[in-house]
Amino acid sequence: MRTKNPPSPAVPRTSSGPRSRAFRPWSRLALALTVAVGIATGTAPAHAADNPNERGPDPTEESVTAVRGPFATDTVNVSSAVPGFGGGTVYYPTDTSEGTFGGVVIAPGYTASQWTMSWYGHRIASQGFVVFTIDTNTRYDYPESRGRQIDAALDYLVDDSDVADLVDGDRLAVMGHSMGGGGALAIAEDRPELRAAIPLTPWHLQDDWSDVEVRRW
Repeated sequence: MRTKNPPSPAVPRTSSGPRSRAFRPWSRLALALTVAVGIATGTAPAHAADNPNERGPDPTEESVTAVRGPFATDTVNVSSAVPGFGGGTVYYPTDTSEGTFGGVVIAPGYTASQWTMSWYGHRIASQGFVVFTIDTNTRYDYPESRGRQIDAALDYLVDDSDVADLVDGDRLAVMGHSMGGGGALAIAEDRPELRAAIPLTPWHLQDDWSDVEVRRW
């Protein structure tokens, strides 16, 4: 290694239809990151061979729904003394032969810590991403504050982290659950150059996100 969450505020759940398989939510998330967004393996498997952002083999349903992808991973801890957010854990691919990777910052929900999101860490990193699960300054921070903290974590990951040389600053995404998802929406509205925003059952007092240009999943 280098160097039961309490219920979140209720929000309406949206769905695009019945879920026919147990892995469907993870499948959508992984495909959003590895295929449609193009911040790691390309915009579509058929064109991956021509895409300079390709990392690892072309994604398949089997590969993106697996517990681990093709890359071995490791972690580095980030101290809460770093300004702007509450510290966290960076998960990254150990293979440096393929260049840089897209970066993803993930924020937890209301009253929760980064550990409630930690199961995403190795799983997404092993698909060819640098993943940063963060703690917030307090567990009671509201979405706008969480969005600012996600923003600070993105900058830290790209500019100052121990794995900054592995991160492509032009291929960044944000995720979050509940108020962390609201924070992901907030920073997506303020940072349109992001490649993807993945709000998981997001909670935010704002109900109109029509100005968000970032691809949302």
